[in-house]
Amino acid sequence: MSLINKRGVSSLAKKLSKARRQWLIVAVIAWFGLVLFSISYFLEQRLVWFDEQGQLLELSNNDRLEVELVSELSHLGYSVAGHVFHITSRDCPCNWRSSGHIAAVKRQVTESDGKNLVIDIDQVSSLKRFVPATPAIIMFNESSELIYLGPYADGAFCTTESSFVEELIPSVSINSKAPQWVNTVAKGCYCKV
Repeated sequence: MSLINKRGVSSLAKKLSKARRQWLIVAVIAWFGLVLFSISYFLEQRLVWFDEQGQLLELSNNDRLEVELVSELSHLGYSVAGHVFHITSRDCPCNWRSSGHIAAVKRQVTESDGKNLVIDIDQVSSLKRFVPATPAIIMFNESSELIYLGPYADGAFCTTESSFVEELIPSVSINSKAPQWVNTVAKGCYCKV
């Protein structure tokens, strides 16, 4: 009789052990799914349109955008010829995400004989008319022609893989006519100004 009880108890223990493993596997899979969903949700919450209100798009439809931007920067005491303006906002939580990319862009601009200037838009509020969100970049060639105005990149982490500006950097140190790109359609980690 005791042999039968031992076998019954042993069989019951195996069944319970197997059930625990199955529940543990289900719990781990559920936890993993919840973590992935949470990360995705919080990253997506930070993704916004660069020109959410359409102010830059409206301004870019005006043929005077470049003239007015150059005039404003000159009025503020900045030379624009061959300059790249890195527009930041001190309290923007997206700064840490894009800091590596911005450093790489600055290095490439310097290597291409361009000049980097960093402007905190909170200190120069007159530029908010031209820059709807940060981090942003404004690029001019040696002839003081606007090459690019908009975000560095799109996506959650603003990396070189999703960059808009790397291919334009060699144009900064050139005097010839450059194509103008005012980028109003990008979704990423940006802070409205």
